[in-house]
Amino acid sequence: MTRVTIPQLDANLIDVTITNWKKAEGECITQGEIIAELTTDKAAYELESPASGRLIRILATAKSVVPTGYIVALIGEKNEYDNAAEYENTKMMTAYRGDTTTKKIDTETEHKSRVRATPKARRLARKHNLVLEDIQQKTGIEVVDEKTVQQFINS
Repeated sequence: MTRVTIPQLDANLIDVTITNWKKAEGECITQGEIIAELTTDKAAYELESPASGRLIRILATAKSVVPTGYIVALIGEKNEYDNAAEYENTKMMTAYRGDTTTKKIDTETEHKSRVRATPKARRLARKHNLVLEDIQQKTGIEVVDEKTVQQFINS
């Protein structure tokens, strides 16, 4: 059984969005084959299979935002399964989301961790004293870009 995890693609990377899956559960895959596309605030990446075998289980659906190290899929033989994978993912997501009642969090840092936005959008919003979370909620857009912030300013 091989776990497919989100690699640390960049030193400052905290999380990624699984843009889409190139392979479906039950399909046979080979080591090095592209199985999913990932998106960060700065770039898009292709996730390669770390092993050959059958894609037994996908543990994170398309459009999911998951932290680095998260187990997104399992590769192995037809009747294999890793019972501990989901438990470890639950622990990881709990740590990723954090317990805000026991931590002091800088408001700007808190907004950056919850709202996906381009660097230009963040700078423009900061310049105009806007909260990215408000823009995201009012527009319904998943990743806030500079154009969206500009439209929000002009409205």
